[in-house]
Amino acid sequence: MSQLFGKFQRYAPGFEDVVFIVVLELILIGNSRALLADPGTPWHLRLGRDILASGTVPRVDTLTYTHRGQHWVDQSWAFDVLLATLVNRWGWPTAVMIAAIALAWLYMCVARGLARDGFSHISSAVTAFLVATISGVHFLLRPHLFTFWFVYLALRACQRQHERGGWWVALAPLYTAILANLHGGFVAVPLIVATAGFGHAIAGAWDRGRLLRVCQFALAFVACLGAGLLNPYGMGLYRHVITLLVSSGVTSLIVEYQPAPFGKPEAEVLEWVLLGLVALPVISSRRVDRYHLAHVLVWLHLALTSIRNAPFFALAAAPALATLFDGLPILYRGSWPRGPRWSMWPAALTAILLAIAMAGFAPGGFDLKRWPFAAIPAVDAQPLTARMFHEQDWGGLIAAECSPQRPSYLDDRFELYGKTAIVE
Repeated sequence: MSQLFGKFQRYAPGFEDVVFIVVLELILIGNSRALLADPGTPWHLRLGRDILASGTVPRVDTLTYTHRGQHWVDQSWAFDVLLATLVNRWGWPTAVMIAAIALAWLYMCVARGLARDGFSHISSAVTAFLVATISGVHFLLRPHLFTFWFVYLALRACQRQHERGGWWVALAPLYTAILANLHGGFVAVPLIVATAGFGHAIAGAWDRGRLLRVCQFALAFVACLGAGLLNPYGMGLYRHVITLLVSSGVTSLIVEYQPAPFGKPEAEVLEWVLLGLVALPVISSRRVDRYHLAHVLVWLHLALTSIRNAPFFALAAAPALATLFDGLPILYRGSWPRGPRWSMWPAALTAILLAIAMAGFAPGGFDLKRWPFAAIPAVDAQPLTARMFHEQDWGGLIAAECSPQRPSYLDDRFELYGKTAIVE
């Protein structure tokens, strides 16, 4: 009996497996169609197909008749190619499945990383669930999902550099170079490195060792800025991102760039976490160190000014939250009853779900009540010279799904049109 129990305990899911399974279930069963709720996802597919066909990235608009030929930078060209490859071969449900699995792996890694840092399994799991719930506001099949992963990897590399020294921070320029071809969020990586360098500088007594590590962070920051140039557009990508964020004025018209909507359901957990960061130090026996506090403050500011940064704030605040949870007098700090550190559950579930998806039985897809797929045949019957006036959110769908391909009136690439045109 004891041997049977021992075998069961050995192969039972660990706390990180539970995080993986619950996050995956919430996405696939609870709200899989939400991943395809963004109007920009279809035009990413169209551009990916165009890049595969032409072998070059777009440098002017090719999707609309109102701005055709106008200069434009596709900051997510590599994502577009990956999406087109997946959808062309296996369809949208498989792309949704892969996105859901990748998110589940991410928050499982958050929980496992916290446990390896010495936090209790309960604190690690609760923190990972909170991080995932805050991030859920931006669970969309868009290129920023790659930014989620690279922000987490950059935070971990900088933390190891802070704690152990060496050259862990040298991974940050590599992450920047990869992400600069996937999403404009690549600018988050050098910001993380700069914040980590400042946090390390104030984390303890100033000595030769601390000076050396601060210099390493500074070198990595400069290297990250240079690595961002390793893309087909070179400095043009920086100009594109800076124009969008600083001088275009269109961010005031985009929901995801607005401040956190406190009082609405999508910001409830973020509000709870903020209140917890204020209240928990009163009753917790542990304190957040200066290094992690620097990350919390920087990303809290960015999350409060733009809800799109809330997932990055959650990742940056995870160690601080776990620290405070571990110091609560009522918390059970025992380990989850499982022996080996490696678990077969995430890998096995991933293999099974991918097999199901590639066989054509995956859940997920476009919500036909939201997207006018039934109108596509009527549009296809119109002459290609006919100019359509349509809802903004349908532009990407028209560009991706109409056959033969036809130009749309506009889509959600606000940086292409400018504030004046969008308001008009």
